[in-house]
Amino acid sequence: MTSSAREHSDYGPLHAAAFLLELMMLTILALSGAASSDSLVVQVLAAVALPVVAAAIWAVWMAPTSARRLANPRRLAVEVVLFAITGLLAALLLAPWVGAVFFVVATLVFGELARRESQ
Repeated sequence: MTSSAREHSDYGPLHAAAFLLELMMLTILALSGAASSDSLVVQVLAAVALPVVAAAIWAVWMAPTSARRLANPRRLAVEVVLFAITGLLAALLLAPWVGAVFFVVATLVFGELARRESQ
């Protein structure tokens, strides 16, 4: 295996973790939306709208196949903002540790992906 092929194969676990974090972000946003109000209508609307908006932003500016994918470091900055919003909502509406752990882990994983991409 050549060194460049070996370096690329090292991305596998990191990409898998990133994908799981993307799914966790959508799940946390849906759960936060569901916990956002005493009104069932507001809960359902927020539980649907929050992850849909995040997924739309991700699809347009962060997805690897997007024609309008942002370049790093701008892409990382937008990702961190999404992680911060998700973490804040989780901390306020679910549990503080959920928001903090999600934000830290997601920022570290995507930061490492950005660092490796820039090499």
